[in-house]
Amino acid sequence: MNKSFLIGIPIRDLINPMSRLSTVLSGEERIQLSKNLIINLQNSFASIETEIYIISNSPDVEIFCNNNNLKFFRSNKDGLNQEIQYFLKHMSKFKYWTVVHGDLPYVTKHFASVWKKLCVEKDIVIAESKDNGTPIFGGSVKFSKFSYGENSYTKHLSILENNSYKFEKVFHKEFYFEIDDESDYKDFLNNPPRWYRKIDNF
Repeated sequence: MNKSFLIGIPIRDLINPMSRLSTVLSGEERIQLSKNLIINLQNSFASIETEIYIISNSPDVEIFCNNNNLKFFRSNKDGLNQEIQYFLKHMSKFKYWTVVHGDLPYVTKHFASVWKKLCVEKDIVIAESKDNGTPIFGGSVKFSKFSYGENSYTKHLSILENNSYKFEKVFHKEFYFEIDDESDYKDFLNNPPRWYRKIDNF
């Protein structure tokens, strides 16, 4: 069966990830949490029709992928927007696509399936994080005008509206809750997902 659905997970590096959690977690703890979040996303989105790549220019991320049987895509571009544009252009054979941030802790196989179904049915599907970011973005039509960075959700929304894209915003916590700061981490610990409970033997 030819794979039809492309998932890209951009990861800057695993040297000093999740730096805003440095007051509550050591560097090694943040690295391990980041790795476990990536592996959960991989396990959640994995299916017979899905191809999943970790997008990065970082050698340490490539080593992590090789050690965990994850597909690695080196973009050779500077900046997240350019990396994603290059990735999707290079992988244009896929009918459906998604770019998802690596710090979404509550994605499960069920919600990954919900997301993919929406991408198949809609032109564009998008979510908004609490800080007006774009934690997950995908669909069935080509899109290249990415505007990640501060207030990326508002910027993406403006691009979609100005270019007459048909899009749908999703409101499931699984798609908008990121472990971004100390408050998020406390919320995460108060409601740990199953994969984390298994690791830490809750």
